[in-house]
Amino acid sequence: MSNPDEMVNIRNPIVFFILTWLFVLVLYSLQYSKLLTVLSNSTLLYIGLSCSSFAASYLFVISITKKWDGKTTYFSNIGINKVLKIVFFIWLSLTLVEIAYFRSLPLLALLGIGAGAYTEWGIPSLHGLLNAMIIALSNYFFYLFLTTRNKKYLWFFLFCLCWPILLVTRQVFMSMSVQAVLTYIFLNKFKAKTVFTIALVALCVVFLFGFVGDLRAGDSLMFINLAQPSDDYPAFLPSGFLWVYIYVTSPLNNVNFNIDKYPGFAFNPSYVLSSFFPSFIRNMIFEKENIFDFKLVNQYLNVSSMFPNYLGAFGYWGSILFYFVLGTIFSLVYVKATRKNVNIKWIFIIVVLLHNILFSVFVDFFSNLVFIFQMILHYFIGTKVKFKDDQV
Repeated sequence: MSNPDEMVNIRNPIVFFILTWLFVLVLYSLQYSKLLTVLSNSTLLYIGLSCSSFAASYLFVISITKKWDGKTTYFSNIGINKVLKIVFFIWLSLTLVEIAYFRSLPLLALLGIGAGAYTEWGIPSLHGLLNAMIIALSNYFFYLFLTTRNKKYLWFFLFCLCWPILLVTRQVFMSMSVQAVLTYIFLNKFKAKTVFTIALVALCVVFLFGFVGDLRAGDSLMFINLAQPSDDYPAFLPSGFLWVYIYVTSPLNNVNFNIDKYPGFAFNPSYVLSSFFPSFIRNMIFEKENIFDFKLVNQYLNVSSMFPNYLGAFGYWGSILFYFVLGTIFSLVYVKATRKNVNIKWIFIIVVLLHNILFSVFVDFFSNLVFIFQMILHYFIGTKVKFKDDQV
């Protein structure tokens, strides 16, 4: 049975959403980049109301689920390795097709072995589904390592983690890393050792994020000139910190720059629905018209968080109402995931949702086909795994 005390649990997607966006507001207020515009009252109110709408949705869900009996079917883990082998074989076979088609890998091309830009690597639509498969596999390998302590699963997980480095794609690397941390959080109680481990992993990710970023840019000075750090920025920090700071704050900067262009209410669902379709279908059905004349503060910093999709689809006030619906879905999954003897599929689905919330700072992953497909994979694969009571 769910109860209001769960509202303070960081595993709760509603709490996670609120804390994530409060953190962004704190970083933005530091004004460590000269690119950042002054935060408008409209933007501040919008984020506050968005958080309030999500919070209201959770209170609504626990009020209607309090009479549920809390029993969940639980499955044997017999056959999970066989299923993972099948998924891995499909992923590997289709990945080899991509490698044969492009005759190289992005990292090798950067080193002069082969040709082609990393931004053009991958067969459209197929590549996104393969990314979903390898991220889902990384979840299970990491989970199996934590629960069995069998090092072979750790090596499989590290292989998955190295793959996006070969592709020079930080997004997949970050998704794997973040979801691994979230899985670790679900499987362990919060202790000093747990917090230290998470902090250490976070630092490693920041360093690698900066390393890959500098590799892609070709020169760290190029990014410093783009980021325009203020005089107050602690320049002694490694480049990864500036990369992270700009990536976290620049999306809100773009939203803040355009917030007053949106009407109070609108109904253009294509802003959200278009992401549910593979790219080759999406380009035929949906137009790319920028009807609200959304402008970037800087053309090279072109991400704008999750908000523009919903502002464009439903308007300023309409999107606030939609967040209540979205929050209700998150809360129902969370109630399912926090019951005793819960099937592991619900844990992984909530991990993906928490991941999407964290990355809502940059982009709308809630309607992204890659992560929708990842949740579908978890739903079917996860029926082969049980989640023990002593791991909750």
